[in-house]
Amino acid sequence: MPHPYATEPYAATLQHLGRVVAVPEWDCHVIARPTAGGGEDLLGCYPISTIDPKADLRGGLARLRSDGYVSVTLVCDDFHRPPLSALNETFDVVRPFKTHYIHKGGLQLYKPGRNHQYKINRAFRTVDVKIIELKNHLDAWEALYAELVDRRRVMDTHLFTRASFTKLAEIPGVHAIGGFVDGTLVACHLWVSHSGHVHSHLVASNAEGYAQRASYAVSDASVRYFADAEIINFGGGAGVIDDIDNGLARFKRGFSNATAASYICGAILDPVAYASLCLAAPRTPEANFFFPAYRAPTPLDAKTGYPGERASDV
Repeated sequence: MPHPYATEPYAATLQHLGRVVAVPEWDCHVIARPTAGGGEDLLGCYPISTIDPKADLRGGLARLRSDGYVSVTLVCDDFHRPPLSALNETFDVVRPFKTHYIHKGGLQLYKPGRNHQYKINRAFRTVDVKIIELKNHLDAWEALYAELVDRRRVMDTHLFTRASFTKLAEIPGVHAIGGFVDGTLVACHLWVSHSGHVHSHLVASNAEGYAQRASYAVSDASVRYFADAEIINFGGGAGVIDDIDNGLARFKRGFSNATAASYICGAILDPVAYASLCLAAPRTPEANFFFPAYRAPTPLDAKTGYPGERASDV
């Protein structure tokens, strides 16, 4: 059974970005987005692309090149990809992206730091944590997420629609863990699990959730709920720059006992079109490290975001 992130139904939750494109050689899907001048480039599914370790990488690129796309950009983690040597031999760009904070070893190795444990204990005084069915709480989840969008200036990839969440709720392997105060959902963490690996997908809290530190209770309950998992991946910190000292990174690190890398993998499929788009795009210092360079964010937006978008903090 394929990873949920590799499936067409999951890719369809990202149709606010563009068309779903199958890459059978990689056993996954990507999203085709319009570029200036009437072309299209490709973005791997958020938050990671899961590619068979024995995938025909060159065959997939050849297919995409022949179909006329400008470039393709993927984020791969350390657990769902071919060897780095194979990626380096195939893609034009392979470089570290973010440090992912993971927990492994089950509850016997789960020991939050003193500060985190204090906040966990305090949160559980007022927060009731439950495993919920996302489809039964879509209105409440959408309200939480709308607050996140307003508060964090979320844009582009993370501007999920109601249709996106409705589709997501029906995908096997998606889990929702909610924090309630007086019967109202004030925080919720969505996870995606497959073959012993659990990946943080989206998380949101409202003002009451922040006041009650509900995210600490929800994250603690998540580790306990997935105690039998081989890897619980909380993901990385905020932004397109790997800042291990930002608040989100510190929060995730407090529930983790190891780290793993993720990587940007990029390929130029149409060099002429790629060069033309780069010439037409605003020239910023961020373009030196961003792929594709013509989608480089502004200096302000570079503080937050997912490759190929302008800003997000999720």
